[in-house]
Amino acid sequence: MLDIEFSQLTDPGCVRSGNEDAIGHWPHEDGLLFAVADGLGGRAAGEVASSLALEVLAREMERAPGSWPVAKRLHRAVREANLELYNKAIAVPELRGMGTTITATAIVGASLVAAHVGDCRLFIVRKGVGKQLTKDHTWVWEQVQYGRLSPEQARVHPKRHNITRCLGRELLTAIDVLSFDLLPGDVLAQMSDGVHAALAEAEIIGLLNAHSPESACQALVRRGLEEGGVDNLSVQVAVIRSCPPHARRPWWRFRR
Repeated sequence: MLDIEFSQLTDPGCVRSGNEDAIGHWPHEDGLLFAVADGLGGRAAGEVASSLALEVLAREMERAPGSWPVAKRLHRAVREANLELYNKAIAVPELRGMGTTITATAIVGASLVAAHVGDCRLFIVRKGVGKQLTKDHTWVWEQVQYGRLSPEQARVHPKRHNITRCLGRELLTAIDVLSFDLLPGDVLAQMSDGVHAALAEAEIIGLLNAHSPESACQALVRRGLEEGGVDNLSVQVAVIRSCPPHARRPWWRFRR
């Protein structure tokens, strides 16, 4: 049997009056879908973009044939969210230029599949050791990969918020899909850049190791606020208490 303990929290932060982040979770009979989106394009447009992306995600996941693999359903749902945002931005002048990042994770049985566009992040902590599973679609992340910036330099670089890929800005956008097998005790954390930009990865992993999902969400948001809360902060945490057995395979793989 699959047993997941889940919690989520969002906060507008200390500077912004509105919250352009959107979070959602949708339990189903054999697992859980949860997602975080960070809107771009100004207060009104950003809020519309992130909320609409999650609305389309949930709708399209429900509509997709159950016979399809989860990865196919999730990829298609995010693709449809991009198309709907793109068309709405063209049709409504006030929303032109809007977009959103998104990271959506589906847990089914003993496996996880995630679809990712932008700079929200998905972490896994296994036996106390943490790993970032997603790759940021930002200018500074590219520089880190090329060895031109260190992770520490990237965290404070003036171009750290320059997104290279998001939903809604182009008719077609590349969607990263990753999958891996889960084990009992695994901790998953999904968050907007308002959290991970404010806190070092080591602190994020430490808080996840030290707290239950609800307390971890509260601790991560509180620490983000203490660090200035210059952006909206959203976090989702899931602990796999038990899951069905699966065949022995590499515990995660990434494909683009």
